Amino acid sequence: MKALLSATTLLILLLFSGCQSNGASHRQRPLIGISCSHPNDYSSARTTYTESVIQAGGTPMLIPVTTDSTVLADIVSRLDAIILIGGADIHPSYYNEEPIEQLGEVDSLRDVYDIALIRLAAQRNIPMLGICRGEQLINVAFGGTLYQDIPAQHPDTTVRHNQEEPSSVPTHTVHLLQGSAIAQITGQTELFTNTHHHQAVKQAAPGFRITAWAADSIPEAIENINGKPIWGVQFHPEALTMAGDSISARFFHFLVDRAAASRRGK
Repeated sequence: MKALLSATTLLILLLFSGCQSNGASHRQRPLIGISCSHPNDYSSARTTYTESVIQAGGTPMLIPVTTDSTVLADIVSRLDAIILIGGADIHPSYYNEEPIEQLGEVDSLRDVYDIALIRLAAQRNIPMLGICRGEQLINVAFGGTLYQDIPAQHPDTTVRHNQEEPSSVPTHTVHLLQGSAIAQITGQTELFTNTHHHQAVKQAAPGFRITAWAADSIPEAIENINGKPIWGVQFHPEALTMAGDSISARFFHFLVDRAAASRRGK
């Protein structure tokens, strides 16, 4: 009986040890927070975002939509990087403008939530990648402005920025600034990208520069120039990554690498 108990105890200890070992191994993957939208009272994000992170070697974690600053601060303190996803228009009051007629649907709750995430991440120097609305929010949070509606406020209408094709299909060219982060990440001077937006960065925020443009001069990427690990793109590399585009996948490998370095520095 004693031998049976000893063997059982040993088996339990080995299984527990294995679980701990596996858990420790999983924890070595950088933890990448992904902001959420909240349709129908859900906190959610497309699987293209989460799968792109997983394929790049990170562990995605959805950040629930809340305005509880204590909860958000606790979550952000555990993260190694953050991705800010696409979504509705940003209210122009955040960049001291009145709404124009062509302003689309805004999401006041997400505006507060997303800007809080940006500021918390910036305070902790956590690497941050904004995608579409996420890029625009980064620019607004640091004092930049937006085109509320490109067709109404930008004179050149040669590029259709809100494509009818699925996000997996690239439809227009983006020109990259030589020596910029986006050029180094992709190893390219031009990208063929998708486009689903009618707002865009107008004036870059202090401490940021525009590093990519569409053919009609609409900004397509920004980056911080004061040493903070913050980047933004107007297009959707996650959708192209899941469609098999290896160039777009480099954005997520880059962010996971920076997240790993951030984790080691903690």
